[in-house]
Amino acid sequence: MLGPNLGIDNFAAILSATRLCDELGMDTISTGNIVGAIIEGYEKGILSLSDLDGREIAWGDDDAILELIQKIAHRQGIGDILADGSHCIIQNWPEMDKIILQVKGLEQSAYDSRASISMGLAYATSDIGAHHTRAWTIAQEMEEGQNWTNDEKVDTVIYHQKLRPLFDMLGVCRLPWIELGLSERHYANFYKHVTGNEASLEELLELSNDIYDLTRLINARLGMSRKDDTLPYKVWANPPLTGPNVGKVISQEDFQKLLSLYYQKRGWDENGIPPAEVEKKFSD
Repeated sequence: MLGPNLGIDNFAAILSATRLCDELGMDTISTGNIVGAIIEGYEKGILSLSDLDGREIAWGDDDAILELIQKIAHRQGIGDILADGSHCIIQNWPEMDKIILQVKGLEQSAYDSRASISMGLAYATSDIGAHHTRAWTIAQEMEEGQNWTNDEKVDTVIYHQKLRPLFDMLGVCRLPWIELGLSERHYANFYKHVTGNEASLEELLELSNDIYDLTRLINARLGMSRKDDTLPYKVWANPPLTGPNVGKVISQEDFQKLLSLYYQKRGWDENGIPPAEVEKKFSD
């Protein structure tokens, strides 16, 4: 997100920006996303030079980009607004809503969902926002192609949302599974040998699913519902101009159908709220 996303092809500059974020305690995904949005907003005239504290910024301008990262970290000038994230930026410049890639206030990971509606569903229904940590289905959708049914797409998203958070619950890295092909069934054995408790993978996945229901209930109490399980404007309106997915966007009608199917399979109502018996399970 701090390289091609910002028009930077200088590897040393990419490393400098990444190291700077690490040293300042800043997330590279959110930072790269926001800085890219600011460049585009300035380019399109939404932001003025005065908004940028008199310092121009452009794609590939690594000096200006590094300076802006410092401003965000130290809340200097425009950095004071950017430090509060996407929602604060949109509150100050409403037109930026059509530029910033975010869901529920979290800036989107670097996987383009316009050619992968299952990845869009994963972003939209993530309890934390547009991040791949809960579900990363884009690779499978690219492999399955047009023959992948809606049921298969939704089932895969839900399975990922059970399995990937399970790794967090167990305190282990998901890389051996997703990158190296280690079967998830090994993790039930790992759990048994570390804790001395017997549990099947299916039982562990149900416990993880309970956590997903719980975080949904918490979000619902905070006012979140179907209206928040959505995607950035660009996903609907701005198709890729080059490459194998040229011209592709996600149809809002198709997405809403997929979202309803997702709620149905999770046992939530049409507004994305878990039923009373699920909430009662956590209060008992």
